[in-house]
Amino acid sequence: MSKCRSCGHELQDVSVKCPECGSFYSKIAELIAEEEANEEKHSLRGRCKRILSADDIKHELLLEWGQIKAGLTNKAIFTLFVIFAFVFALILTVL
Repeated sequence: MSKCRSCGHELQDVSVKCPECGSFYSKIAELIAEEEANEEKHSLRGRCKRILSADDIKHELLLEWGQIKAGLTNKAIFTLFVIFAFVFALILTVL
């Protein structure tokens, strides 16, 4: 039998969470923290935080754009170009 590291409760089976105190076991907690960090890194919010906290914002923005562009196909790039061109044309007609 093993014991919970937080409260010392003896565990009868292999589980991921202590039934007594509700804490996750160390390996599970590490995996959860790693997944949350990875999710934050790839989310729009995480990217914006990283860009705004950089010393050279322009350089960081260009790096992010390069990563986004690398993940796009030529068809997706062309589609974005057409959308931006259409919006630009609409703005010009309104002005």
